[in-house]
Amino acid sequence: MQLDLLENTTTSSYPLQGSLTSVETGQTPTKKCSKCGEVKSLRYFAKKKEAPSGRRSACRDCVAVYAKNLYNTSPGYRMSCYESRILRMYGLTWDMHTELMLRAKGHCDSCGEPFTGEKGAVHIDHCHTTHDVRGLLCSSCNTSAGSLGDCPDKIFSLIKYIMETRYNPFLKSEDLHLSKTHK
Repeated sequence: MQLDLLENTTTSSYPLQGSLTSVETGQTPTKKCSKCGEVKSLRYFAKKKEAPSGRRSACRDCVAVYAKNLYNTSPGYRMSCYESRILRMYGLTWDMHTELMLRAKGHCDSCGEPFTGEKGAVHIDHCHTTHDVRGLLCSSCNTSAGSLGDCPDKIFSLIKYIMETRYNPFLKSEDLHLSKTHK
């Protein structure tokens, strides 16, 4: 780990969990962080079987700061995080993800808009019941599908509603404008 990437932290953002009180002394065991130098309760150190103390040498705060800085400064590390995330969340290998991107040709599988500008984020669409990957969506389509619970009946009902009211709205914009000016 690079020390210059670390910031000194005095309070932990990790909640205390469980009780680590030594039976012999009645005190909570502590350890000195190898990065920030603070003496903290063992609760602030992640478990590591290989370590003599059974805990990591750096506290959770220092490890988090290091990982965040590494993520922001190293494109290779960021890419490996993305690869492991899509494998963990969707079961997609990098080759499978690349195949999806090539199949989509840089466009949303639903609306056909290119993945640029506001619709630049590419979302991996999947069934929340079966966890099957369906394709790639832009932010708008992904949010819409999620808001409607991926339910075809709700989606068709919304389409029907929009089509029926498109040319026969309850209140036309010019009527709304007139009502505001004649109070």
